[in-house]
Amino acid sequence: MAAFFTDLLDSFAEPVFLEKVRIKFHFGEAQTADLRAVADEMLPLMRQEAFWERRESCVPERQGGKEGVYEEVVMSLGSGVDALQESYGRRGMLSESYMLESLAGELLMQGYAAYNRYIAEHADWHVAGYHFPGGEEGFPLEMLPRLLEGYGPRVTCNEAFCILPKKSVAFVAELTQDEKVRCAGICAGCSQIRCPNRMGGDLVVQ
Repeated sequence: MAAFFTDLLDSFAEPVFLEKVRIKFHFGEAQTADLRAVADEMLPLMRQEAFWERRESCVPERQGGKEGVYEEVVMSLGSGVDALQESYGRRGMLSESYMLESLAGELLMQGYAAYNRYIAEHADWHVAGYHFPGGEEGFPLEMLPRLLEGYGPRVTCNEAFCILPKKSVAFVAELTQDEKVRCAGICAGCSQIRCPNRMGGDLVVQ
């Protein structure tokens, strides 16, 4: 398992990233110091536990009528971040808990773009799209336990198919060598256009 993308962690507690999160999630300027304090508590935990891993997928070479190569990807920020958020809750620090949720969510969103860049730089393929368990035909939610096989106890899922630790994602990436096909972002097929986490074409690999 590889450590989470170092460049993202290096910039996590920096002003540019924090300001992006502050604006995106509607924190006031007066909350900047508190946001930075939460990030400073999260960062050493993630440097110790956060990771990502890719491996060849068992899905058919033709899935849903599309030809391509598939690989399974898991990203996790680790259980320490969950424990920190739980400690905020026990102490009634609801604002800090929401800040942690916002910071972690934005970091994982940036992880998709980092994965795109990694594939473009280290393989003869590039990302054509993302497939999430339960998100479409051919990728049922019930496939999640298999995607997580071999990652326990660092990442598992419960009987309700909720991933643990909570700040983790698992998906199947569709790869291609067709230059006409480029990933338009994980939100490309989503109808929730007002979602605060929505990303447009900024995952496209040039």
